Amino acid sequence: MTYAPQPPAQQFPAPPPAPVKKGRAPLVLMIVGGLIVAASVAVSVIITVIGAMSAGSSFNELEVFDSGSGSVTAEEGDVLQYYVPEGTAVPTCEITAPSQAAIGEGSSQTSRITRDGVTWVSFDSITANEAGEYTVDCHGTSVAVGPPVSAGGILGVVGGIVLGLGGAFIGVVVLLIGIILAIVRRRKA
Repeated sequence: MTYAPQPPAQQFPAPPPAPVKKGRAPLVLMIVGGLIVAASVAVSVIITVIGAMSAGSSFNELEVFDSGSGSVTAEEGDVLQYYVPEGTAVPTCEITAPSQAAIGEGSSQTSRITRDGVTWVSFDSITANEAGEYTVDCHGTSVAVGPPVSAGGILGVVGGIVLGLGGAFIGVVVLLIGIILAIVRRRKA
C-alpha cells in the first residue's frame, strides 16, 4: 500500500478572547446600598424624634411644689408619680383625693427627669380612679408631681438609634461590595 502525501493542514489564527461582560450588578449594589443608608438614617431620625417628643412630654407636665404641697388635676386612669430632687431623703407625704376610693395603686416604674438643672427621682405613685383635684403635702420637702416617663418614648429613642446604626451598617456593606466588584471588573478588562 502506498500512501499519498497529504497536503499540510491549514492553520487559522486563534480566536480573540471573549470580551468581558459588563454586568450591572456593581452599579445596582452601589445604588441599593446608598438607598439603604439614606432610608435608615431618615427613618431613624423620625423614630428618634417621635420617641424623644413622647418621653419629653413628661418634662412639660411635671409640676414642682417648692413648699412641699400643692394640687394637680388628674383625669380618671392617670398615673401620678411623686418626685424629689436627687439626693434628697424620701419624705412622708399625705395625699388627698376627691374620695377615699379615688386613690389606686400606682406603677412600679421608677422615673428620672432632669429639668432646669435639677434631677428629679420618683419615690411613689398612684393611679387616679376618679377625675378631680389631687393634693399632696410632703411637710416642707420640695416635691414634684407628674406622669411617669414614657417607656414607649424611651424605647423609641433607643430603637431609632439602633435602627439607624444597623441599617447604615448594612447599607455601607452593600455599597462597598458594589464598589469592590466594579474595581475587580475594571482590572480584568
